[in-house]
Amino acid sequence: MKKESLEKRSKDIERELEALKGFRLTPQLRKFQRTLIGEQSFVKGEIARLKSTGGQKEQRHADRIKLANKNRSEKMKRTWRYLRAIRDNYPVDIPLRQLRTALRKHRQGLETDIPDVAWRNPSP
Repeated sequence: MKKESLEKRSKDIERELEALKGFRLTPQLRKFQRTLIGEQSFVKGEIARLKSTGGQKEQRHADRIKLANKNRSEKMKRTWRYLRAIRDNYPVDIPLRQLRTALRKHRQGLETDIPDVAWRNPSP
């Protein structure tokens, strides 16, 4: 849709909502108002999307990628700290890579060589 038609639709919805204020509140009226407010929110979002420039879209995309990488990094660090604590505090004679595979199997509910007590509390 064009930006002008969306702005016109937004104004029409606003007028309809103002006109509905003169009526007695009933459950049907509230439901209709919620529907109009939802539609108005959608129209405003579409207007904002049409107004945004290519640079803004690229910036939002870059920010989203950066946040995803940060979250992934934090999760990997947390997992490796957990595995290192298990390796250091329990008599597990396997490399960290195999311990990571064992953790995946444990999370899937499969049997592993590491005792359950190590998975529950890796601290000494």
